[in-house]
Amino acid sequence: MKNLNKVVLPLSLLALTSTAALASESSYFATVKAFTEPTFAEATAMHFGKMNVIVGSVCTMDAAGAVTGDCDAADAAITQGEITVSGLEKSTAYNITVTGEVGANLTYTTAAEASDGTTTVTTADGVASAFTTDASATDIAVKLYGALAVTTELVAGSDNTVGYTVNVSFN
Repeated sequence: MKNLNKVVLPLSLLALTSTAALASESSYFATVKAFTEPTFAEATAMHFGKMNVIVGSVCTMDAAGAVTGDCDAADAAITQGEITVSGLEKSTAYNITVTGEVGANLTYTTAAEASDGTTTVTTADGVASAFTTDASATDIAVKLYGALAVTTELVAGSDNTVGYTVNVSFN
């Protein structure tokens, strides 16, 4: 009987552990395609026209593209800027942010109007505005305006520039 216990006990342990050996598993993957990133194109370059050269001068462009302040409102070069945003996803929530910069001798404080013909939002400098695209993912036209301020005296007769950024991110 002693020998029988020696054989039965290992067999019973083998039976208990062998059931676990009969289990199996397999791994799989879930797949998702990421949204495409929007693209940008400058449809119209922004130009405030002529401006006073002294520090503290401010030229303001309104939403219609008219300028007031320390600038020549009759200058033929005045154009409101427009950026076209394409490659959008349909019926998707985005944030649109337009931010002016401080340049070598000018500061640009932006304002903008973004529209796809159905939805229109107005943005303030550096503030994200929620925008949901339509069911066709129509391009968004971002019309720029705002104010330029002279921070260091301008060289008379020269062209002066200051940058701005248009950012479209998923909401």
